[in-house]
Amino acid sequence: MRLESLHLTSLASMVGLAVAMGLHGACAPDSGAGLVSSSFSSDGAGSGGTFDPDGGLSTDAPVEALDPDAACGLVTEEAIAVPLNLYIMMDKSSSMAGDKWTSAKAGLTAFVNSARFAGVRVALRFFPRVADDVPACDHEAYGEPLVPFGPLPDNAGAIVAAIEAESPNGASTPVYPALGGALLQGIDVAKNHPGEASAVLLVTDGQPQGPAAQCAGVNPEDPDAIADLAAAGARYGTPVRTFVIGLPGVNQSFANQVAAAGGTDAAVLVGATNIAVEFQNALAKVTGQALPCEFEVPSQVAGGQVAFDDVNVLFGLDGASQEILPQRPGCDGPGWRYDDPASPAALVLCPATCEAARGASIAKIQILLGCETVIL
Repeated sequence: MRLESLHLTSLASMVGLAVAMGLHGACAPDSGAGLVSSSFSSDGAGSGGTFDPDGGLSTDAPVEALDPDAACGLVTEEAIAVPLNLYIMMDKSSSMAGDKWTSAKAGLTAFVNSARFAGVRVALRFFPRVADDVPACDHEAYGEPLVPFGPLPDNAGAIVAAIEAESPNGASTPVYPALGGALLQGIDVAKNHPGEASAVLLVTDGQPQGPAAQCAGVNPEDPDAIADLAAAGARYGTPVRTFVIGLPGVNQSFANQVAAAGGTDAAVLVGATNIAVEFQNALAKVTGQALPCEFEVPSQVAGGQVAFDDVNVLFGLDGASQEILPQRPGCDGPGWRYDDPASPAALVLCPATCEAARGASIAKIQILLGCETVIL
């Protein structure tokens, strides 16, 4: 399978990237390897190992030299994925009434209760907000979520209760202040939770409308102005990316422009055939893309019991057998690297490998400790 085909998954099959960690027993010096496992799940295409442009995955590394049953693999430790904080900013304008709102409720309810996303911290707010004494253009008025950040599934009940209590009765679609407020909150979360990922998800079915003719000299209905907000978040020191889900009726050009500026390439567009299922799948896809492809350096390595150059990664997609994923410091192809070679704190999948993992239905990663690192 060619790499470009990983982008061509149908929306109905898009299921997000979930992380499931398992702790395995330590091996005796003469048996078994030290494996640290972590699994992703999403929908799409892929195989196991490194990438072959004409099909499947292959590796240039001498896999036989790192038999998981070799005596060099002595240490087992749990892999810990970098946490994700996702702020959902959801359109409740009057155009959302009817099947779209009913389906959005059903899709969101199924998403937050999915075991695949256990541990993801989600917050929720709707727009437009009720008019009050605060200026309509004020970004900060949208910063505080209606449902505060909390891990799934613990936060699922509060999120479901919030959307059940809400009605699509807004007279406008003020994306400019709503997205600006969500990004400010995302940046604040990134500042207060170093080492965690932060992202904003904009859900809308239309195009920008309101809240005023001008907001501090900017036309709030100008797609370029809104895209500039998303770009500012993506450029922040710890990037806060903007994802967009476009429900039926959305201005697709606008939705794609904002997503691209926010560092997420393109919006996820939901068709009108089965909105509830497609919206749930879109939420899952976005969450999968938002999850970082980073894992904390195992404590046995960080603590000095195992050397940094005695770490290997086993990688497999969609149920295929795992193969050695080489360390590739320059990330000029499939592989992994340390975040900081001088003082590593995380193992980071290279872009090609990360993209493949996010596009696969299952991506299984295990960390083998104690064997000399395969480096390309």
